[in-house]
Amino acid sequence: MKKIIFKSLSLLNFKGIRNLHVSFGENLTVISGRNAAGKTSIADAIMWVLFDVGYDGNKLEPKTFDKNHEIIKEIPHEAELTLLVDGDQIVLKRTLADSWKGSKCMNTYKYYVDGDVTTAGDFKKIVEDICPDSVFRRISSATNFCSLPWQKQRELLESLADQYTTQDITQGDERFDFVVEELKKKSIADLIHHIKYKRKEVQKQLDAVPVRLAELNKSLPEAQDWDALSAEIENLQEKLGEIDQKVRTIRIGGADKVRYDGILKKIEFAEKRKRNMEQGAMNFATEQATKHQSDVITANIAVKKAQSLVDDLKATMRGYTESEIHANDKKEECERKVLDINNRLDELSKSRWTWNAEDGICPHCGQPLPAEDVERIKKESKDRFNERKSNASKKIQEEFNGIQQEYTDAKNLLEKLDNDRMVTTNQLVKANKTLKEAEFKKQEVDAEKPKTYEQILAEKEEYQQVVKEIADLQAELDEPSANSEENAKILFELAKEREPIGTRYNEVLKLLFTKEAYDRISELIEKAKQDKESYQNQLDELDEKLDLANEYNKKSCQLLEENVNGHFSYVKWSMFTQDLDGNMKPYCECYHDGVPYSRLNGAAKVNAGIDIANTFSRFYEVSAPMVLDECESVNDPIYSGDQQQIRLKVTTDDKLKFEYPSLAVME
Repeated sequence: MKKIIFKSLSLLNFKGIRNLHVSFGENLTVISGRNAAGKTSIADAIMWVLFDVGYDGNKLEPKTFDKNHEIIKEIPHEAELTLLVDGDQIVLKRTLADSWKGSKCMNTYKYYVDGDVTTAGDFKKIVEDICPDSVFRRISSATNFCSLPWQKQRELLESLADQYTTQDITQGDERFDFVVEELKKKSIADLIHHIKYKRKEVQKQLDAVPVRLAELNKSLPEAQDWDALSAEIENLQEKLGEIDQKVRTIRIGGADKVRYDGILKKIEFAEKRKRNMEQGAMNFATEQATKHQSDVITANIAVKKAQSLVDDLKATMRGYTESEIHANDKKEECERKVLDINNRLDELSKSRWTWNAEDGICPHCGQPLPAEDVERIKKESKDRFNERKSNASKKIQEEFNGIQQEYTDAKNLLEKLDNDRMVTTNQLVKANKTLKEAEFKKQEVDAEKPKTYEQILAEKEEYQQVVKEIADLQAELDEPSANSEENAKILFELAKEREPIGTRYNEVLKLLFTKEAYDRISELIEKAKQDKESYQNQLDELDEKLDLANEYNKKSCQLLEENVNGHFSYVKWSMFTQDLDGNMKPYCECYHDGVPYSRLNGAAKVNAGIDIANTFSRFYEVSAPMVLDECESVNDPIYSGDQQQIRLKVTTDDKLKFEYPSLAVME
């Protein structure tokens, strides 16, 4: 492991420090003093020499200001850091000189390595060879890592984890074979997304089945006892045959049998042609009626589907409007708050420290205090004023940053809503067009009334001819050979008996003709029921796959979390969060004893930061001095003994105090 140790730091005109030399202990250095005494300036100087930034990672202005907060012009600014890298000493120095022409300033930087001037590029390369900027800040600061966005924290933590295989996750459980096979082609996130998409599509198909069933059931002819009807029509045919035979017997009488049989054969042949045409007409009428009903069902489903999509998109548009109202309200609220902040900042910037003469009077005896006491009180009063002003400014700035983030979020949301609205509007236009087309098609289908059995026969000229032929032959046959009144009376009674039987025969025949439509629609209903069962089975299968994929993902998440947490001793990490649907989503939050980092006290935050920095120090195999600010809040900072620590503590001391506790004391 590469080991970096700071030996000393020398400052000249650096952020108000006129001249200072600091020696660092090999293990521990405690630098204490009141606020604004220069502790943070020392931390800033170290980072400025190395990376041209302050302790907080931001661009640093090292120049010195006078009592009127004006830059003291054209004085040299220097910071020199002496360090050991694996026992080899190296001296790094960075200087800044400014030259002024009126209000314009020209800055000149110079860089030194072991006393020799070098270029900025070479200086930077040397520093990077010692330790890259990002790595140094990660292992030398107790606050740097936790100040990063959680996404970046998570990325860095994942780099700590050891590699693990699918076998480590499944532990040989064959239930996950499907997941393992799919992961050869896609990520677990893509797999879960794919399954959810397929499930959504199948659910749509399943939801459409009840609509299809309702339409089919509505168009299904009334069920009949088809076997009973078939038996009845055979019985009616037999009765009609018997009656017709009686009529023939009476009419033959003494007539010419050859002539009569000839007419009967003609009638039989014509009747056969007539029945064939009637059967053809009935079949065609049934076929057309079934097709029309199917078209009606399809058209109704298309209209309902299109209408549902239009309604959903309109609801989405209404949601956009509500969200836009809230976002605009938030923007306006932020703008009002910013205006208030600007007013407060303006008032704060105009505030000046003033001396109250009464403060120079002893409250006990009423006599003026000694001049040195007055000067001390003035200085303390001015320092307190400046500190309060600075703290107020920081607080307002923090408030502004929060408001700015809210404003940015609201603005981004409005932009997203605008884009989403545009997409949804295009979708709505297409959906409305589809709906109109579906409604027009439905109107067309509804207007298409299929011809009935009777209409088809009425329009068939050949049928009309055969009906006339049968009537003519029947009239010829009806000319009785025997003119007896008795025969005429019997024929009348037989005709009277035949009429209701013939009427019922035609009724039953028509009912039997509906059987084809009944059977066809029944088949479609059964197919819809099978589809429903199939879609439900598919959903069940997809749900099982989704559960397995989520379980695999959860196990993988737990394994990663355990792996990462194994690298830390003081803190633990939550790498995932669970949404309302039970899905694992990437996340990152630091905990100590179950308390999230954001809610830890100052001491716990420092120790958490030390643990994190030490972990990455081991990972990068670089030991660098750790600078700890606000150590007055920590009684026992974590200290491993193999890393140099520089602790900054707030005390009441006017001047900086440097202490070098021994390891024995610390232990």
